[in-house]
Amino acid sequence: METPNASGRRRAAARTGHPRRALALATALALVAGCGNGRDAVTASGTVELDEVDVASLIGGRVVTLRVDEGDTVRAGDTLAVLDQGEVLAGLDARRAEAQRALAQWRDLEAGPRAPEVQTGEAELRATTAQWTLAQAELERIQALYDHHVVAASDLDRARTARDTAAARREAAAKQVQLLRAGSRAQQVTAARSAALAAEAQVAAARSRAHELVLTAPAPGVVLLREFEPGEIVPAGVPVVTLGDPERLWMRVYVPAPQLARVRLGAAVEVRAQGYGGRAFAGRVVAIATHAEFTPRAALTEEERANLVFGVKVALEPSGGALKAGLPADARILAPPAPPRR
Repeated sequence: METPNASGRRRAAARTGHPRRALALATALALVAGCGNGRDAVTASGTVELDEVDVASLIGGRVVTLRVDEGDTVRAGDTLAVLDQGEVLAGLDARRAEAQRALAQWRDLEAGPRAPEVQTGEAELRATTAQWTLAQAELERIQALYDHHVVAASDLDRARTARDTAAARREAAAKQVQLLRAGSRAQQVTAARSAALAAEAQVAAARSRAHELVLTAPAPGVVLLREFEPGEIVPAGVPVVTLGDPERLWMRVYVPAPQLARVRLGAAVEVRAQGYGGRAFAGRVVAIATHAEFTPRAALTEEERANLVFGVKVALEPSGGALKAGLPADARILAPPAPPRR
């Protein structure tokens, strides 16, 4: 940070025509006058950049195969690498089996009892009714014999117990037939349906985890880096392959605040890089910073670092692979002419 005394000395030197200040001012005036064909363009410099996409797995695993090498061109959806994690696939199989069981239970309850089940219940009811009829008749005979003092009281008690037992069995069989004819309760069907849906959701979650073991290209591009080799274990979230699209290049340049009003979104841009014989590559302005910042540290003098600039992002048109990421380039932003003075 500059001290007050140093700042005062610098301002005093500027007022007295300090040679360093005069040279910087002359250089800036020469750049403004010599670049952009007068006032019809704004010039700035930057570096050609390339968006990178890191392809990683949410769960990790051991690399089984890598199907690409650095420099390979891939299309969206192409398989890049396959990982292995045995418990993930085993868990998927278990979830599928559980979902099938829950679905079968739901359908069984929803369909209700089958006709043979109802027929079996009705047959049981007829049998228990017959047993009750026999027990009732037996009780009546024992009662008559008891009244004539032919049998003991214990015989009468056993006959009455047999009659009551047969009556209870007949009543149970009748209720069972009633339940079979009514079908499953709505609450049971709803619970079974919810269980089946939950099991299916667990299958989807397990399938999603299994899909994480196969890494595919999210977009077309070129393989920039291959981070792992077959046999290595990849932690969750760590990139295995890095992609980039050489046909979607861009550069960020910094425009001084006094010239920012002449830069518009969508404005045409001409970009020239060293080594291309002055060839101009087309681009357009896609973003303009809303906040000012200081010039980058690459500025040569303290006066230049103190200037405020605005970052401008320029998207470049496809160059057929001619432009490369990392190349320094000059951008000429075509601006509307300045309004006439009144």
